[in-house]
Amino acid sequence: MNSLFTPTLLTFYGLFLVSCGIVSVIFIGMKAKTALLSGGLSGIISIVIAYLNTKESSTPFLLAALLVPAALFIVFAWRSAKTLFRIFELIPLSEKDELRGKGIAFLIISLMAITSLVVFVLQLISFVALLHVE
Repeated sequence: MNSLFTPTLLTFYGLFLVSCGIVSVIFIGMKAKTALLSGGLSGIISIVIAYLNTKESSTPFLLAALLVPAALFIVFAWRSAKTLFRIFELIPLSEKDELRGKGIAFLIISLMAITSLVVFVLQLISFVALLHVE
């Protein structure tokens, strides 16, 4: 993989995370300010790591590019499971408004978790390939 793979992937990943936070607020309203905050901050962190990798492809920045998506996968998978359990609690209560909001949140958080896993795997492949070249 070339030297622009990591920065490009992390830039798109960061923009995706920020977009997910914005989409959450559009569909759910200001109750989703946590999604906006987590998507926005994690997106900005990914973009900053991408930028640092364009300036200097040192091992700490490459490790950060690998560890951030892995950590975010864990966080988003946990939040997705927690939201799904809340959906299961709401189904018998027929709380349609909250159920709809939680359903949308579950879908967006799950998409963020799956994307984080894909980015982590791609970064891992890139990192291993880089180790074999050196």
